[in-house]
This record gives sequence, C-alpha cells and structure tokens, in this order.
Amino acid sequence: MTTKAIALALALAVTTLAEMPAAMAQGAQSQFKFKLMGVNRTQDQFKLFQEWGKTVEKRTNGRVQIEFTSLPELGMGGAETLRVLRTGIVDLAEVYSGFVAGELPIIEILEMPGLLPDPATAKKGALAWKPREAVLMDQKVNAEMLCVALLPDQALFSRKPLRSVADFKGQKIRVNGVAMGSLVAGLGAQPLSVPFADMYPSLERGALDAGITGTSPGYGLRLYEVSKYLVGPIAMRPHLNLSMNKAAWKRLPPDLQKILKEEAERIIETRSFTAVEEWNEEALKKNVERGMEHLPFSPEMMASIKDILRTKVVPEWVKRSGGAEAAKAFNEVISPLVGFTVSP
Repeated sequence: MTTKAIALALALAVTTLAEMPAAMAQGAQSQFKFKLMGVNRTQDQFKLFQEWGKTVEKRTNGRVQIEFTSLPELGMGGAETLRVLRTGIVDLAEVYSGFVAGELPIIEILEMPGLLPDPATAKKGALAWKPREAVLMDQKVNAEMLCVALLPDQALFSRKPLRSVADFKGQKIRVNGVAMGSLVAGLGAQPLSVPFADMYPSLERGALDAGITGTSPGYGLRLYEVSKYLVGPIAMRPHLNLSMNKAAWKRLPPDLQKILKEEAERIIETRSFTAVEEWNEEALKKNVERGMEHLPFSPEMMASIKDILRTKVVPEWVKRSGGAEAAKAFNEVISPLVGFTVSP
C-alpha cells in the first residue's frame, strides 16, 4: 500500500470514529415494553387506558409500548393488585381503592358510599386527595402514581325489588370494598366479596340476591340478563389511580417519564372527570332498554344511607385506617367538602 493510500485510509478511519458517538447515540435509544393490568376489559376506563397506550407509543416514536391485560385474564380478583404491582409482576396497574382497602385502608377515603354526592364534589375530593395518594403509593407500594380517575355511580343489580330498608334484611349482596360492606351491613343485608367477573354466574344461580357495581360496568357484564331491578344509584363515584412499579419507572429517561404522566393526566384523568356522567346516563338508559326496572332510592332510603354513613361507615373506616392519622386526613381534605368532621 502506498503512503498516499495509507494516509487516506487513516483519514477515513478517523472520520468514522468521530461520527460513531452520534450514530451510536441515535441508534441506542432504548425501547421499553410494559404490561398494564386493568380491572376488566368491559369497563369504560379500560378504553381510556388503551387510548393512553396508543398515544404514548406515538409520542415516543415507538420507544414505549404498552401491553394490556386484566384481572380475569390473570385469574385474580383485585385484592392482589398492590402485591403484583409492588413486586413488578406487572409494570402498571389500575389501582381501584375498594379492592385494596383491606391492605391499605386509608386509600378508601373517597370510597365511602354517600360521602361525595355529586360530580363536582367528587372531582374536588379526588384532586384534593391526589397528592397524598401519590405519597402513599410511593411509600407503601413502591410505585409512581401517574394519574387518578373517577368511575361511574354504583347501583344494585338486584333479582328482587329493594324499595325500603326492610327489603334489604338478609339479602346476600356483592360489595366492591370494605366501606360499601359497612353500608350494606348497616342496612341489614349480608355483604359478600365477589370478584367483578363472577357477578354474572353468582346472580344467575342465586348465590347472590344483588350485586353492587357501576351502572356502566354492570351493563358491560350483561347483568341485565340475570337481574331484574336496577336500584339506586348510591351517591358515590369511586376512584382509581394508575400507578407504575418504581423500578420500571426508573428505567425510563426523564423525557419519557414526562410523556407518560402528561398523557395519563390528559387522557385518563381529565377525560374521566367529564365522561363519567355520560357513562352513567348512557348505561342507565341501556340497562332499562334491556328490560331492567329502575328503582331510584326514595328520600327515606337516602336519609337512612346518610345516617349509616356518619354513624357507622366513616367511624369504622377511621378505626381501621389508623385512628388519629385517618381522622386528620379526613378533616383536612374531605371535611371542607362535606361539612362534618370526625374524631379518632
């Protein structure tokens, strides 16, 4: 090889080496695939999760991809949610407070039936509690909370008419949280913890007399086929959070973390706050069209629920949630919205 050729080869090698860091940086953008576990694919919020996943993938140019699964697909009932999220069995999870209240009772602060009676109050409550809930998820679950969301009104899908407190006596009723169980017991019925996906067969074979769930999720599960009366709704809009296992979260660079959280708040949180009333109205109409008879609570029933809330449901929640700590949180966050305080 001539001296000129050697010099040219060296020059090309130096140029190539100089260009390598930029090329490597461009090609080294990692791709991240995460698994999200929702409660059930039939529910309205699951569609928001899916839309969020598609938007995240688009905004990150395919660097972040979300795979979706649900509790029934994994053979779970919901109480295991915090464990599977904490240990990283799934990367992201829909954390419905009612399901996990046995393990983390204080998170059920917004789930007490009849406490937040209308959409505006429910939204204020969710946003006021959000910063404290994020701390709980961080400290107790080792998870990063991305957003919160509201769920539709809760109603009873019942095989029998329930018009008065006397009608509840002895009825076997599916509940979706500890606080709801307190209310049902206060009405004289027997609260039973039954996974959402098992409500249909349980009502069909008479293992349940009624089941409590959202008007829209109940329609998605076709409960109108195994129950005749849609009773209520109970004045509450349950809430959930979408959280990510902290180890998975830390794998993401800051720019991608920012996208995940921004889009979660924009698509899941903000949209649920407005769509929840549309879900309620549409689901009520659809259930009635399928042959259900709607039995709204009478003023007397509403008064009984309110009394049970204050004398039984809230005090029991305070006791199992740590006493003074729970009372302090309630009085600081919720009392300004509902007009009463609690004692440890």
